[in-house]
Amino acid sequence: MHLPRVLLALPLLPLVACAAGKVDGEDDGDTGADIDTSASATAPLAALSSGDCPDMSASATTTFTSSGEEREVTIVVPEAPSGPMRVVFFFHGLMDPGSTPHPAEYMVEGLNLQAVADATNTIVIAPVSQTMELFGFSFFMWDASLEREADLVLYDDLRTCAAEQHDVDLDRVTAMGFSGGALWTTVVLGHRGDTLAAAVSASGGADVEIPLFENPFSAWTEPASKVPVLLQAGGSSDVWPNESLAIVDFGAATDTLQSHLVGAGHYAVRCDHDSGHTITQAGYTAAVDWLTSHTYGEPSPWEESGIGSWDDWCYEAE
Repeated sequence: MHLPRVLLALPLLPLVACAAGKVDGEDDGDTGADIDTSASATAPLAALSSGDCPDMSASATTTFTSSGEEREVTIVVPEAPSGPMRVVFFFHGLMDPGSTPHPAEYMVEGLNLQAVADATNTIVIAPVSQTMELFGFSFFMWDASLEREADLVLYDDLRTCAAEQHDVDLDRVTAMGFSGGALWTTVVLGHRGDTLAAAVSASGGADVEIPLFENPFSAWTEPASKVPVLLQAGGSSDVWPNESLAIVDFGAATDTLQSHLVGAGHYAVRCDHDSGHTITQAGYTAAVDWLTSHTYGEPSPWEESGIGSWDDWCYEAE
């Protein structure tokens, strides 16, 4: 019996796209650099948890220390950066360390995120989760049950490091995850919503009950700010690990997240591709457009102009 390489497998897609809050209970402190953030409406930069940053000068996979632990991250920098750049956080799904020892690098290469960075003047930050034990398997998975804060602190550290090393626009920071990474995006949205201009949840959701875990995965927490969210799901077969043993129903979990978002007054667009647990070509294109078109505190362009050509598979959530 083999653990699925990805939760379930994400196909390698070619590019189809248009050309911190502080840690809970932590005092604000020196970030280690003289950074003028007065023009940003988002939360202040958090103090580095271990005084360390990864080298973000060029696209690479590297390690650094966060919360006293070694963490891995893949950084994608535009080949010709200009002016204040956008920042996109991308969170990978569940992966097997044996077959995919560098999950973020795998996703960056498979989704051709270097081309996205170059075309949109965006820095892509793809951190790697820690490993988790479940049902006798070991795999990369985000702490979506929030048993400890190390992964949230990792997000804070990387946001601060990006601002230290590059000319970035903190009002144009967005986040996306697929599968387990989308469940983690819900956590980041709830606890760091005052740092995000927008988010994309691809086969994710909220309030997911998983056997052997005391806390639900991606328990809904009201974000501190209104964040436009693009929700994607794959229909009745969007489950894990399979339809005969559906431990996680991502369609139902996305329904729950949608209900929370709408109830709390967030603008959300829902897209159903009915292709199961995957990201489709149209979904990837829409995600890149969404991630690179929003600014913190401003209405979503889709809220102002409508969903346009997406109307054959998407709708504005109500």
